[in-house]
Amino acid sequence: MMWIRYPGLENFFSVSEQTELFWISCLCGPAIGVVFDCFRALRAIFPHNRLLVALEDCLFFSLYAVFLLCFSLTMARGELRWFYIAGNLLGFLVYYLTVGRIVLGILRCICKPIRRFFALICEKLRCFFVRVAKKSGKAEKSGKST
Repeated sequence: MMWIRYPGLENFFSVSEQTELFWISCLCGPAIGVVFDCFRALRAIFPHNRLLVALEDCLFFSLYAVFLLCFSLTMARGELRWFYIAGNLLGFLVYYLTVGRIVLGILRCICKPIRRFFALICEKLRCFFVRVAKKSGKAEKSGKST
């Protein structure tokens, strides 16, 4: 079968273009790490059971899949190559093992005060709703007796 070739319209990336796409995907890895740190912050502040952790993991990987799709569509003419994922993973690992450790240390330092703050707010809200419920219960009792 004979393929028709149009001059100037190449349907593949050159090696230098593929290398550039790899390095761009490596630079996107830290952005993925920041999203991952957001999930880590949520887990540090609010206690999670296994189901919530699994749901968050599914959400994280779904967000990564959307990111990978957008990267492929905007940067690589919709072509998905394994080295995009490898570059993302490499950039993510560099972030995770360097800046991510610093961020985790900071999260651990500020986690307890944030948790106490939310516990205080929840306690105040609980007391408010208990008072409202007691008052509405008294109002119902007084309304029934008349």
